[in-house]
Formats: sequence, structure tokens, C-alpha cells
Amino acid sequence: MGDKVGDMNLNISQIKVLAEIRNNPNITKPELMVKCDLGKTSIDNIIAFLRKNSIIERVGSNKTGYWKVIK
Repeated sequence: MGDKVGDMNLNISQIKVLAEIRNNPNITKPELMVKCDLGKTSIDNIIAFLRKNSIIERVGSNKTGYWKVIK
């Protein structure tokens, strides 16, 4: 179950977070928590996974930057 990004299979939660980031690159973690119905730790882990696997990257600072989807 899941969706492929490149050669990786993503689970449902990862797909939700990635879709929200694609829709709004300026989205914050608290907004992701509400829209994806996930907890803070889950959001942190998913973002860490997506960054580690070069699927997303942060452009600019933590406060004024935005998310860029690479794959």
C-alpha cells in the first residue's frame, strides 16, 4: 500500500504531508498537524524522512522560508 516517489514507496501519512506541502509550500508544522490529523512527533518524523531521502528541502530560514518538493 502506498504511492511511489522515485524508487521509494510512501505510506498514507507521508503522502498526505507531501500533498499538503505541494499545495502550500509555506505551510507550517502546526497546520500540517491539523490538516493531516497527525501529532507533532509524526509530522517531525515524516518531514525528517522526506528531507533525508531528498524528496523535500527547506529553502530559506525556518521562520520565513518555504518547502520545495524535489521529486
